[in-house]
Amino acid sequence: MIPAQVVGHAVSSHCHPSLKGHTMLLCQPLGADDLPAGAPMVAIDLFGAGMHSKVFVSTDGLGARHIVHDDHSPIRNFIQGVID
Repeated sequence: MIPAQVVGHAVSSHCHPSLKGHTMLLCQPLGADDLPAGAPMVAIDLFGAGMHSKVFVSTDGLGARHIVHDDHSPIRNFIQGVID
């Protein structure tokens, strides 16, 4: 799990069929000091996280593909929880 902050929404006019109906958010990984650490990543949102919410992002591709019910989906990241 990677702590991150939601910094935007991912919008696409064309996407893999397995991603239709799923909300995709742009998440900025955070370091121990809550400062940006690394490149932003796109993740499926299962919790309705809002803009600037702090979240835990899982990089378990198998788990992400299980969420979209497609073993050939290109998704690799999903929000595993919102940090209170």
